[in-house]
Amino acid sequence: MNDMMQEQEKRRPPSPRATIRDVARAAGVSVTTVSNFLNGRSGAMTAETLQRVQQATHELGFRRNDLARGLVRRRTSTIGLVIAEIETPLFLQAIPVIQPLARQADYDLLIYSAKDEGAEEQAIELLMEKDVAGVVFLSTSAYANDRHIVSLMQSGKPAILVNRAEGPREIDRINWDNQGGVERAVKHLAELGHARIAHLCGPPHRYSSMERVRGYRAGLAASGLEFDSALVRMVDYTGSQETWRDATNALLVLRPSPTAIIAADDLVAAVAMNTIQQRGLGVPGDVSIIGIDDQHFATILNPALTTVQLPVPEAGRHAIKLLLARMAGDTSPPKHLLLPCSLLTRASVAPPKELPAS
Repeated sequence: MNDMMQEQEKRRPPSPRATIRDVARAAGVSVTTVSNFLNGRSGAMTAETLQRVQQATHELGFRRNDLARGLVRRRTSTIGLVIAEIETPLFLQAIPVIQPLARQADYDLLIYSAKDEGAEEQAIELLMEKDVAGVVFLSTSAYANDRHIVSLMQSGKPAILVNRAEGPREIDRINWDNQGGVERAVKHLAELGHARIAHLCGPPHRYSSMERVRGYRAGLAASGLEFDSALVRMVDYTGSQETWRDATNALLVLRPSPTAIIAADDLVAAVAMNTIQQRGLGVPGDVSIIGIDDQHFATILNPALTTVQLPVPEAGRHAIKLLLARMAGDTSPPKHLLLPCSLLTRASVAPPKELPAS
């Protein structure tokens, strides 16, 4: 009988190993708190919290693995990359830059997609389980609460924010100059003779949208042109292409109509271009078009799209270099970089035709 019981015990599948998330859930604390406890950073915890975490680790039989111990080098060999819009090609331009530089420093890249704050918090929990050495966030410019990122940094993990709306000054961040890029586009159109320049822009809850409107207005002022609110149409990026088509048509029926449109991004520019052409008008003969991004399809549109190029690869390069420096012990004050945006002139822009009398 004893032999049979021993044989059955051998065949029984092992119990799944408890994870850091299991401990956090059992103790009623965050994954960051458990990570701090496991890494000897429990000085700021209350006695009650410390006891709950200790009890949870004991009851669950939690054991740190070799990755969490950092082996002999006392560090992990993984960096986290959290991307807000992994389904669009814009942020993916940074990966071929970030990954080789990480590998040169003997780090692997662990990529997560997170579209909002809740998804970011989940991604951070998963990355904390993997005990990553640091995290780069490639974000949309929607205004967000960065408390979970501050908590990540307080646990000893450096974080770099790319294209994030304004937030805590203690976090390193890299942005591109949306205002300067659109101002440059407006000035270029004005120099060609355009006086009725419209702007299809994103929603006001995006920091980039408001920066671009500021650039639009600055460009008009610098060119001696008056601002006309009827020439600005705000549309949510989450809407369908039809919402951008409707906004374009609303601009085209104005009298006098705009002779040039600066779109919120290259995809919106493509929709606007198609809408203009479906009305029997020409680009750039009747309406010039400028996009923003410089996505891969910009050069194969007919005509090829003039666009404000966002320096995504350069931002990725700065981000990974800064993260590696922070992980190596750089304690200099937080860096806030603003990268310039170039205007790439192609065939979708030309001087305006003489306007008919309204």
